[in-house]
Amino acid sequence: MAPWLAARFGRHEGIDLSPEQRCLVLLARGDLTPESQDGALSLLRQPLAWRVIAHRAYEHGVFPTVVRNLRRLGWPAVPAEIREGLEATVRLNAVRNTLLGRSLRTALGRFGQAGIPVIPLKGVALAESLYGDVTLRVCSDVDILVPRHAVEHALELLQADGYRSADRYHVGATEIDRLLRSSMEYGLVSPPASLHHLLELHWDIAWRWRADSRMVDDLWAGARHGTVLSVEAWVLSPEWELLYLAVHAARHRWSVLKWLVDIHEVCVRGGLNWAGVEDRARRFGLERALHLSLATCQALLGTPLPPELRGHAPPRRLRALSAAPVSVGGWREVLSAVGMFRRPADKLRYLGRLLLQPALAEWQLIRFPPGLGFLYYPLRPVRLGITSTWAMVRAGLGRLHL
Repeated sequence: MAPWLAARFGRHEGIDLSPEQRCLVLLARGDLTPESQDGALSLLRQPLAWRVIAHRAYEHGVFPTVVRNLRRLGWPAVPAEIREGLEATVRLNAVRNTLLGRSLRTALGRFGQAGIPVIPLKGVALAESLYGDVTLRVCSDVDILVPRHAVEHALELLQADGYRSADRYHVGATEIDRLLRSSMEYGLVSPPASLHHLLELHWDIAWRWRADSRMVDDLWAGARHGTVLSVEAWVLSPEWELLYLAVHAARHRWSVLKWLVDIHEVCVRGGLNWAGVEDRARRFGLERALHLSLATCQALLGTPLPPELRGHAPPRRLRALSAAPVSVGGWREVLSAVGMFRRPADKLRYLGRLLLQPALAEWQLIRFPPGLGFLYYPLRPVRLGITSTWAMVRAGLGRLHL
């Protein structure tokens, strides 16, 4: 193996990768440089467990770019069965992304006619802007960001088009303020006649991070007019796109290679005002999410970073490639989010909001008279305690059946 490859993709910052993992990390990126092509061909000459590579590519949502890069390399040493399975999955993904793109275009058109500013997040919009092809990214849903003041109108439009709540907590006009205070997004299920997918309507980007809206105000101030899938929309500034992807990767505890590759490609594309990125991260408490996400990308992918950002270490318990991607939610996400704050006071403030700020679940569980609304605050930790206990009991029962 070439020395540069061993240094970059073998053992780096405490990350020890198998030949299969190194192969996946190389092939997952959008484009291979001549140096990366040489490294990939060197790896592909070795005996590899191709079923493991294919499984991880599916699991981490990077099989479209893996297949494109293997095609460009001529599919060296890839068993025919693995090649056929990957090609078939890529075709299915292309069909799904095409249909998701159609749903996104419809939503953007509806919001545009209604005068609602909207920014598509991740998904097929990112596939188009970052990879130049909506089929080159695995997308499971549609995510859009609208200003807080437009959430009620946006929900009305989506519900009129047949979207319905993704959970049992339906939001009516009287509950919009409660929803905005207690969450950052609301999930809706697509109309029955269309491709089944989730549409997540966002008005914030970082958990229940702060009680104020300065961060999102700054994001919107930097947004610019553009076209997404040939439809007029707003797009994130390069600086906020990187910050958003870094926060999203941190929320999933850096366990999904797809989102790390997205960050890598944003950095490779260039055009970033790094001083502006760091300034926003510092002002809005996103420094650790940014630094840990960039350090992870540099350790795994050799992501090019400016000198002032190269000294940070990746998370000590980095899960990328070592296990199945983690799901968001639950106490593990809470602990991960708390770790994003440096000052103890900020940690306590975040936990206080999370544990004591009533959400729709409390308001719709019991309908207290207006004069007893203060009872929702103690109800919140009680409900969370019961929910967490039941989740642990179910997990324990599940282990007993194994």
